[in-house]
Amino acid sequence: MLCLCCSQIVLLFLLLKGVENSDAQKVCGHPKVHSSRIVGGKRAEEGEWPWQVSIRENRLHVCGGSLISSQWVVTAAHCFNGPLVASKYRVHLGEYELPKPASTMVSSAISLIVVHPYYAGVGLSADIALVKLEEPVIFSRTILPICLSTVADPEPFPVGMMCWVTGWGDLYPDASFVTRTLQKLEMPILDVDKCDEMYHNDSSSSDIDTEVLPKDYKLIYDDMICAGYPEGKKDSCQGDSGGPLACKLNGTWFLAGIVSFGVGCSEPNRPGVYTRVTSYTDWIQHTIEKNSVSNDGVPHASGIPVVFVLIFLLSTFHVSAVDL
Repeated sequence: MLCLCCSQIVLLFLLLKGVENSDAQKVCGHPKVHSSRIVGGKRAEEGEWPWQVSIRENRLHVCGGSLISSQWVVTAAHCFNGPLVASKYRVHLGEYELPKPASTMVSSAISLIVVHPYYAGVGLSADIALVKLEEPVIFSRTILPICLSTVADPEPFPVGMMCWVTGWGDLYPDASFVTRTLQKLEMPILDVDKCDEMYHNDSSSSDIDTEVLPKDYKLIYDDMICAGYPEGKKDSCQGDSGGPLACKLNGTWFLAGIVSFGVGCSEPNRPGVYTRVTSYTDWIQHTIEKNSVSNDGVPHASGIPVVFVLIFLLSTFHVSAVDL
């Protein structure tokens, strides 16, 4: 009969569970293409931002998102309204021009949507959600994950750092349709307290009645990042929600923020507000680990070819004779 010792079972579990993470860590944040919601931005190159995904509801682009492993996408919680019915949505990976899907584009069904339990509405904290693809995706020139920061520094993305936001959002503030081609925009990280002050100040927008708010009432929380220009003109916009704010550290791209909200598009004193990803790294890791085992308790192979698993099993099993 076949006998498998406990240590071999543990080793097999770790092999199946760990390959996806190790593979993603090796390739994350390093696009193969390099180039010299977006208002005032410019067209990206195909494959320049390979972690950018398009989340579709009934075939229509509703939000962006970021691939962080072969089977997980992070996006904004406000992208999902009402009951979380995964079958209503799909994720397009390797997307570039929305009306003309490239031959390298992969359309994936969704098996699970996890909205952060503390999310309470647009403009509030915890605007983050995780989406699990039905099957692991194969990495390619146009499909690669972005890295999550694991450095000890609690704030690896300092004020003034230039980062990039990408998406298919409106090109102009008064537009009501998404752009056809993926756009990119470079913008600086802003001080959170100054950003909060800007949102309290009067501007050309009549969006917030600042006179009725107490002076110490915070509009921008510590789990948020602001990026943009105080004078406006350049910003993320409708259609960019859930997409990445990507920052480059030592040659590697990291996910610093998730497009969350703003008032209008490119309004003065109304910079874009993003969910601060470093505030939710532990939740992301815990959620992925919690959902890495199927309902029957069997860990998924995360894209490992079955033949390799069989070779491992045959090399570790011991066959022994038993008396009948």
